[in-house]
Amino acid sequence: MAGLIEMIINNPAIVKSIAKQVGIDMDDAGSIIGKLAPILMGGAKSNLNSDKDSGKLIKKIESSNYADIFNKPEEHINDKNFKDMGNDILSELTGSKENSREVAHHVEKETGISSSIIKSVLPMLAPMIIGALTNKSSSSVNNSSSSNTGSITDMLSNLIDQDKDGSAIDDIMGMATKFIFK
Repeated sequence: MAGLIEMIINNPAIVKSIAKQVGIDMDDAGSIIGKLAPILMGGAKSNLNSDKDSGKLIKKIESSNYADIFNKPEEHINDKNFKDMGNDILSELTGSKENSREVAHHVEKETGISSSIIKSVLPMLAPMIIGALTNKSSSSVNNSSSSNTGSITDMLSNLIDQDKDGSAIDDIMGMATKFIFK
């Protein structure tokens, strides 16, 4: 099973759509996405495993609209509400605008690409992260038995924690390392 982060990083439609929208080349877009995807996916995992209410994020993951955004990013990225939708999701994934800025500065240090460009990519990538989670959670539900297999939170946490050690950090870092050193 392809990992969630690889689904995002290896989706040429996402890279192409973001590169075109931001006005950067595809290599730079791929580099930014390769750094941001594990961080945002980790944010989703943290939100789902935290004591705070994850209901808003879970409702987004359950929405088929995000799967369509992931599957056809070029059809959605120019929507006038897309950036607002992305910023709303970012608040769920990073916790605050200040945290999003910190993520952008961190990725700038790793890639050498301006944090202002990275900040413009963040709200575009966030709905696609949710779309990847929607696609994976839908396929997991369809492939599971009809018995109750647990809450969506548990299922999504298990999707991210691929080696089932109770922590997704090692899985996220392993996927990021594969992308960086391929």
